[in-house]
Amino acid sequence: MLRPILVTFLFMLPGILLAGGEPASATPFPTPLNAYGDADFIAQGKGIGGILSHRMSVDPFNLVGSLIFLCAILHTFVAGPLRAKAEHLHHEHESVMQQQGASYEEIERTTPMKVHLLHFLGEVEAIFGIWVIALAAAVIGFYDWGTFKHYMAHTVIYIEPMFLVVIMTLASTKPVLKLSEKILGVVAGLGGHSPAAWWLSILTIAPMLGSFITEPAAMT
Repeated sequence: MLRPILVTFLFMLPGILLAGGEPASATPFPTPLNAYGDADFIAQGKGIGGILSHRMSVDPFNLVGSLIFLCAILHTFVAGPLRAKAEHLHHEHESVMQQQGASYEEIERTTPMKVHLLHFLGEVEAIFGIWVIALAAAVIGFYDWGTFKHYMAHTVIYIEPMFLVVIMTLASTKPVLKLSEKILGVVAGLGGHSPAAWWLSILTIAPMLGSFITEPAAMT
């Protein structure tokens, strides 16, 4: 009972913290392009490197943001090993529980938190979202809470990305996944549930299910 309440509270917390009217003044963030005074750098032959160096000297946070972005890029290259480690730990846990006679539901319910964490960190779709948290912390530390709040509440437009997050979250819920599995199983059953029938079902029906599940949801 406590867990759903906590999850709901954490989901609503950003909106609560960012609620309120627009402040009378706030530190400009990000720094406007016309504030750098480098419009003629290319004509002077200083190139991209010179422009970036100048902008980092004017606003050092450009370096901080660039490093965080670099970390996110590097994170994508280790996503595969992280998922592989999560699968390895899950199989070890599954083997131990099966030897103890545990059911499938018990195995899934008692899966270690480390497995879920590694699997989450290995999700390519979540990597940049994870590093956005680091970027937010950097903005608050480098500037202040008011600057971050002003940027999040009055500068960024969330309509399309939040819509996409909601649709993809609902499409990945267990009822939708179970329904998709049953449909794939029915199609594979036409071939006697052989490996070839399953592969044919996965390679042909699964992509169509992805389109039928996400695109109609997006259109409605």
